[in-house]
Order: sequence, then C-alpha cells, then structure tokens
Amino acid sequence: MNVSHLVAGDPDGATTRYLNVRDLLLKIVTASAESDALVSETFWPSGMLGVSDTSREREREHEHGNEGEYENGREPDLTIVDLARDPADIHDLLEAVAGTTTRGEYELTRDYRLPRFDGDSYTVFTLIDVNSDEVAALVRTERRITIVRPPSVLGVRWLTRIVRDVATRVAKAEGSLVLHSSAFVFDDGAYLVIGDSGAGKSTTAIALARLLPASGWMGNDRMHLDRRDGNYRATACPLPLAINKGSLDVMGVTDFAAWSVRAGFPQPGSDWDRFHGEDKLKLSSREVNRYLGVRVVPNATLAGVILPRIDRDADYFLEPATREYAAEVIGRNCFSLDDNLFGEDWLQVPVRRHLAPPSLDSFLAHIAELPVLRCSLGSSADVAKLADDFRDAVRG
Repeated sequence: MNVSHLVAGDPDGATTRYLNVRDLLLKIVTASAESDALVSETFWPSGMLGVSDTSREREREHEHGNEGEYENGREPDLTIVDLARDPADIHDLLEAVAGTTTRGEYELTRDYRLPRFDGDSYTVFTLIDVNSDEVAALVRTERRITIVRPPSVLGVRWLTRIVRDVATRVAKAEGSLVLHSSAFVFDDGAYLVIGDSGAGKSTTAIALARLLPASGWMGNDRMHLDRRDGNYRATACPLPLAINKGSLDVMGVTDFAAWSVRAGFPQPGSDWDRFHGEDKLKLSSREVNRYLGVRVVPNATLAGVILPRIDRDADYFLEPATREYAAEVIGRNCFSLDDNLFGEDWLQVPVRRHLAPPSLDSFLAHIAELPVLRCSLGSSADVAKLADDFRDAVRG
C-alpha cells in the first residue's frame, strides 16, 4: 500500500454523497455502511453546524440530464475518502513514508501533537484518538483528504470527526462566535445554557426542552452564533449529548435500560451512576429525539440566556442575572478566545472568506436586551418548577 495508490481514485463499491457546509461543497466517499450511517446520524437534522445533504438534488439533476445546471456545474471544493484497511497495512504505510519524507508534528486537538510526514505532493498525518492507542492515518493532497483507518468501532468514527472538523473551521472562518454552551428552543427562539463544566448545562437544556410546550433541543457543549441583521443566529455543533444517571434522575427518566444506543452504555465499574460522574452516556441527536421524545432544532434566532447550577444541597431559585455575573460566566466559556477542542488547521480547509467573530463585548451588549437568567436546581421537582417559572419569566 503506497500513497499514490491510495489517492489515485475512488474505491470500487463505494457510495458517494454531497454535503453543503455553508458555502463549501464536500464530496464524501466510503464503502463502509457504518461510517456512512454515522455521518447521517450525526448531522441530523439538516442544518446542524450548517451541514446539509444535497445528494438527492444531484441525483435528480443526473436523472434529468441537467448536471450542468446544479450549482452551476460546480466541482466539489473538497473530497473526503474513507478507507478501511488492516492495521498491519496502516503500520506499513506509516513506516514507508517515514523513510522517504520530512518528519514533523501537528496539533490534532489542543495541546495534543502527533507525527506528520511531508512529501513533495502530499502530507501523511498519524491519527490516534487521545483516549486510544489505535492508529490510523490521513493523507492530504490537493482538494482531497483520504482517511486510512482500521475497520473498528473507533475507526468508523473518523469520517464523521473529520467532517465535523471541516464544518467547524468553515463556521469559525466565517465569523462564528463559539460558546461553551448547550441550548434549547422555546417559542421559536434559541436559549443558550452557558456554564462551566459540571454546571448542569446539558441537564438544564434537555430538561426544559422536554417539559416546555412548543420547545426543542438544539445541541450540547458548543454553540455557534452568527451576527445577522442585528440579531444572532444560534447553530448547534453536533456533539453527542453526554449525561450521567444523576441527570436522568433529575429529569425523571427511568426507562433507559431498554435503550439501544450506538455508543453503548458506560462499562461496569464506571462512575456514570453518580450524580457528578465523569463517565457519561452519549446520545446522538437522533437518539435524543428517539429516546427522550424531544424535537431537535438545528438553528434558531437567539432569544435569551440561562446560567445554571445543579446542586442537590442548594435551594432552588430562578432570577435575573446581573451583567457582571453574566459577563464573568460567559467570558470563561467563550471558545472563540481559547478553543480547547481544535488545534491548528492541519486539514487546510479551503474556506472562501475570513471574517472576525463579533467581540465578546458586543455580544454582552446584545444580550443585555434579552432575558438573562440564573438558576439553581437539584431535583426533578425543581426542574418542573423551573419550566413553569421560566415560561412566566420570558413571556411576562
């Protein structure tokens, strides 16, 4: 297995789909039904992180002989090919390029560096997840990314991870303000739930999405905000909802043992059944919809902010947050200032324009005109009360 052979063309028997990532057109090629299904499940519903599948439109144009009319006959800006190979073959590939290229390093995620190998017309990157020793590789050539990974559960995830990386970089290049936040929708408006790790963002957002009428869940952990016509449009990053049993208890959810989730349940001996357990159950947006009965909304106009705290020993309250408190919490959780998930742009995503994100000060000035609330809750009774009080606060 050599680099020239890997990047020569699309593999036999592979399926092809086209994704619009804002104004970037991706061609996705894989022979793995599992990889393809995970992309579909992750970027659901259409518009999650600005990603929409345009494969059917292309198929219809092809059936009518109008390929040239579709997107003005536009070629993909970037092709991503997913190849499953034996681990021994991946090892041989990395060994071969190590002897014929210039060795360096790159930052896969923040402060996590791995080997890279620069050739005359390509670069090979070593892929190792921070939580695993399993090795994969990625070959970057002009307008093409080729993933070479083992046929394993972890290997199947690399295609989705790379698409998400591309989509995030496109959004940030186009000026998204990125906040450490969950979000839900109420009365067609997006409410950010912002807080430090362990504050209860996910629990608060999903609980209110389940309890409030005309509501929906948007996303977990990262929200992108774009300034448009004097407002902010919130768009979810499709990271899985990560919750522990304590969060399910607070929401009154008891039937989880019957769920069949793609990522599986935490292993025996984990601490997921503790209220503040670090090991968590991970649900895709489709699984959130299926098992928690919540409508999933990919984007909506910003309508307000909640700053939560979950504490079993504290008294319940819901009250307006002071400007000083909101600025402190939001400032600590602004990923546009220091993104802890993504490192350097090692994929060299071909974005069309670069815009600076709105300043934190301008965002704080904007939300000063919106409901900005802080709350404390620690039981399912508190959650039910929060839903009633929140509705009264934002409609009153």
